[in-house]
Amino acid sequence: MPAITKVTVLGTGVLGSQIAFQAAYFGYDVTAYDISDEIVEKARERFAGLATVCQSDEIIAATPEKETAALAHLTLTSDLGDAVADADLVIEAAPESLDIKRDIYTKLANLAPAKAIFATNSSTLLPSDIKDFTGRPDRFLALHYANHVWRHNTAEIMGTVDTDPEVYAAVVKFAEGSGLVPIELKKEKAGYVLNSLERSASSWPVYY
Repeated sequence: MPAITKVTVLGTGVLGSQIAFQAAYFGYDVTAYDISDEIVEKARERFAGLATVCQSDEIIAATPEKETAALAHLTLTSDLGDAVADADLVIEAAPESLDIKRDIYTKLANLAPAKAIFATNSSTLLPSDIKDFTGRPDRFLALHYANHVWRHNTAEIMGTVDTDPEVYAAVVKFAEGSGLVPIELKKEKAGYVLNSLERSASSWPVYY
């Protein structure tokens, strides 16, 4: 399977913008999409802010040159067709609503090229809840990021019974190539691994 080089991120909110910036920082050509020109313009400011944050973060110690290069790898648009026209991987970071995701994937099924892999960043929905809307369940899975991606650089990858193993492997390789530690889930699990651990830890008794 050809390597992933062109990535589209749908949604430029807090996490969507981080996902897009992380991929661009590691040299992927990234298109960030949102539903209006006004939101896209706000996203430009958010990306510039992320560049500043990464430069000041002692963990990654990003240089101005690297941040400038990352921004050069980013394209923003409010046209969904243009956003996915040549995408190898489309990462959906839309609100946690099954109706919204159904609408997005129904459109994507008609707009995205056959080569495109679809991935949802959903925190609450299983990929099997969504796969039948995609028109390509064999090329669909979950790719779940943590907030503050540059610090918490994990990517939980969860397929369905229909996900092509080569597609799964390609997304694992993409995660590694974008500076992330892939956590491979071999079967579906609500809440993923890290969310489940956080919930469990929060319920543990605290002793003083």
